[in-house]
Amino acid sequence: MLGRTVLWRSGIDRLFSREAEQGLATARQALPNLVVVDGALPGANDLLHTLRSDGATRRISLAAIADTESEGPLRRAGANLVLPSPLEPAVWDQRLEALLDVPPRRESRLYASFHLWCRSDAGGDLHEALVLNMSVRGMLIETQEALPVGSTVDLRLTLPGADPVPLVGLVVRTAPAEPGRFRNGVQFLILRDPVRDRLRTYIEAEAKE
Repeated sequence: MLGRTVLWRSGIDRLFSREAEQGLATARQALPNLVVVDGALPGANDLLHTLRSDGATRRISLAAIADTESEGPLRRAGANLVLPSPLEPAVWDQRLEALLDVPPRRESRLYASFHLWCRSDAGGDLHEALVLNMSVRGMLIETQEALPVGSTVDLRLTLPGADPVPLVGLVVRTAPAEPGRFRNGVQFLILRDPVRDRLRTYIEAEAKE
């Protein structure tokens, strides 16, 4: 099934593992851009959660192949993308290619404030978040409470020496960190060109230091 997708194009190195434990060891050693997990594999959720939580592998893009009923648990475990079976290359190749070509990601300690649109307090008090790392596709933020996976957040990101940057994002995963703190993966939904350019300029400039 994957053999008909962009993952089998020339110039892409592929490694295979039949068991979750072997897959984890392979990912830690090779540090690939993308790991694709069979959602039916015993321990698939635990594997995704470990890959997302481990400091050595948490920046790897994660995809899973599963039925619709399994999508929620797999996303909560850390999957960036859940692919349905049978897989249609014409529909999913662009998303897979975006995960393969991971843009620079800036390790940071920026602060952001946000509204949760899916909550009754939307438009009320702002929540605070610590931005742990960021790319032009999304960011990892730390909060005092877990954000509901699938919720939309209206963010105001503060860059050094600049006015707050408005962003709209989708919460795609959440996991506990230290006691009383949670790490939440946010994928940008609305990113206008001027905002994208500001983020890219910041990320690339800081990556050179």
